Amino acid sequence: MSNEQTKIAANTTWFTLALILQKIISFVYFTYLARVLGAENLGQYVFALSFVTIFSIIVDFGSNHFITREVAKDHLLSQKLLSNVFGFKIFSSILSVVIIFLTVNLLGYQILTKQLIYIATFLMLVESLVISCYAIIRGWHNLKYESFGTVTVQLLITIIGIITLQFTTNLQVLLFVLLAVNILNLFYALSLLYWKLNLKIKFSFDFDYWKKIFLIILPFALSAGFTKVYGAFDQVLLSKLASNVALGYYAVAYKLTFALQFLPLALVASLYPAMSTYFTHDKDMLNKAFTRAVYYLLILTIPLSFGIIFLADKFILTLYTEEYIGSILPLQILIASLIFLFINFPLGSLLNAANKQSRNTLNIGLAMIFNILLNLFLIPQFQAVGAAIASFLSTFILFLLNLFIAKSLLKIDYKYLLKVTIKTLFASTFMIIIIFFSLQYFNWLVSAIFGSLFYLIIQIIIKSITSRDIKQVLLSFKRN
Repeated sequence: MSNEQTKIAANTTWFTLALILQKIISFVYFTYLARVLGAENLGQYVFALSFVTIFSIIVDFGSNHFITREVAKDHLLSQKLLSNVFGFKIFSSILSVVIIFLTVNLLGYQILTKQLIYIATFLMLVESLVISCYAIIRGWHNLKYESFGTVTVQLLITIIGIITLQFTTNLQVLLFVLLAVNILNLFYALSLLYWKLNLKIKFSFDFDYWKKIFLIILPFALSAGFTKVYGAFDQVLLSKLASNVALGYYAVAYKLTFALQFLPLALVASLYPAMSTYFTHDKDMLNKAFTRAVYYLLILTIPLSFGIIFLADKFILTLYTEEYIGSILPLQILIASLIFLFINFPLGSLLNAANKQSRNTLNIGLAMIFNILLNLFLIPQFQAVGAAIASFLSTFILFLLNLFIAKSLLKIDYKYLLKVTIKTLFASTFMIIIIFFSLQYFNWLVSAIFGSLFYLIIQIIIKSITSRDIKQVLLSFKRN
């Protein structure tokens, strides 16, 4: 392995581990937050963060991928990009603040809600600067510092947040905790640029340069914008069309589903570069790589979905108390979409690797529109359950749209994948039977562990998982 390949592998390992650790810590804090605040206050807290997320695209305009790509091509562009990005964000930040202020007041939110949104807006602006700083550093092929910052920030938020909750449940104070820690993260990122990369923190206003890159980053901006609206708009609609309590129920279910996404993210991190190479040079290897990725996701997501759906009531009641009993059905619906959600990651990577990013953006846009329309229809009638149904159906639609394009790019081995699916469904069903009977003697967590072990044994017996598969997974960690 060359030095560059070794560096990339190390970066992937560092960042993947950081993402996993960050999501675990974040989940722990969110769980504690939910227990202490209660469903209604949690709904208000989540609403403020979700609301400003929709407008964050105005600040970034999808520039971060472009920044990393250009810096990776030529390190000498780092200073010019950094200075112009900071200059551009003066204008984009002012514009986003004005739009958010007008929107909040036109919609007639209560004073507390407005205050929470205003604090979350400043948090969004700080996070935007941090992400741009890290985008520059990524271009230098170094993710160690970002990995450290990601985990440290989440750890500080959790520690300070839990301490704060011992004295107050004031939502403004809790958002100020997020803001304060992220300001520290900004200083950390700026210091890395100054001390490690010898870049000066200054503002440039090269309008000709901005105009030149505008058309280049427009597809990135549209894709990022669709993704943000797709991921946050249902929570905003829940608060407006239902209640903050309903949003609190949905937020708990959504958080778990979102936390599990580190699994396909870790896979795609190593899969995407290979797909890009295979698409150009070796279509047969592209077919094998894609099929293998789907295989891993099938044997992982099907039992995971079965287990969480079956134990959802025990999981919610144990971690979040009876106040969140309304989260059980939304969680089961969202988890049922896990297989389509996960497979969308390699499908999206395939489209991007095949230079079909415009179609990928279109697919996300269509799924977003479908999701919004479904939410407008379902939330008034079914509240959190309606939002979960809308999410499930729009995820499935995105899966079908991506699959339709993927079929023209490679030869998908449907027979093999169907065989794997049937075997995995059989093993997962047997796992649920084991869990059901073991619940009579053990608690749900121990029963889940027993069921998982039996699932693995059955998969090995029916040769859905072979010793070769296990060795490949172990070797991949060894290589990293």
